[in-house]
Amino acid sequence: MAKFTVAEASEILGITKEAIYNRIRRGTLKSVSEAGVKHVLLEDEARPVASAPKPSSSKPSLQEDRYVELLKEQVGEFKTLVKKLEEDKERLIAEKEALLVRSKEEVERIYKERDKQLKAILSLATRPLLERALPMMKNETIDADFEELTPYEKEMVGQPAPQEWVNLTLSMEKKGMSEKKQKKISMAILEKVGFCEDVKEDNGTLFIKRGKKLKEILGKA
Repeated sequence: MAKFTVAEASEILGITKEAIYNRIRRGTLKSVSEAGVKHVLLEDEARPVASAPKPSSSKPSLQEDRYVELLKEQVGEFKTLVKKLEEDKERLIAEKEALLVRSKEEVERIYKERDKQLKAILSLATRPLLERALPMMKNETIDADFEELTPYEKEMVGQPAPQEWVNLTLSMEKKGMSEKKQKKISMAILEKVGFCEDVKEDNGTLFIKRGKKLKEILGKA
C-alpha cells in the first residue's frame, strides 16, 4: 500500500475531500496519522493510469466553422449598415444645402417686394409736388419739336429699366433741349400719367414707351 495525503487521495479517486473523510469514518478507506497529518492508504492498483493525451487535430471543428460563418455574416451586415448611413448622411447634407438656397431666395424675394413697395410710396409722396407745379404751366404754349426721342434705359441703382421704356429727362438732355423746354414737355406728359398707357411715372421720373413720338402721346386723351 502507498500513503497519500487527503488531497492526493481526492485527486486519485476523483472524489471530494469530504467524501474521503466520510469513507475513513465508515471504514471503507484505511488511514494513518503521522505528526498530526492524516494519510490515506491505497492499493497500488487503485492509482489510475494516466491516459495519453489525444493528439490535437489541425482541422477546425464544425462548431468553429459555424462561428466563423456567423462572424462573416455579421461583418457583412455591418458593412451594409455603414453604407446606408453614409448614403443617409449625403442625402441630409444635400437637403440642408437645398433648404439654405430656398431660404436665401425667399429672403431676397421679400426684400425686393419691400423695396418695390417703398419706391411706390416714395413715388406717391413726390407726385403731389409735380402736380402743384402743373397749373402754372397749363397756359403756356409748348413750342418743342415733337420728334421721336433717343432710347434710354432707366438709370436706377440696382434696378435697370425695362427695355421698352425710355427715360424722358435723359432723352431731352441728350438732345440738348433747354431747361425751360424740358420743363414744359415734362408738365404736359405728366398730365397723361394714368390716362395714357404709353406714359408712366416711377419714383418721380417720367417714362414713355420706346418708339412713341411726343406728338402722338400728347394727342391722346
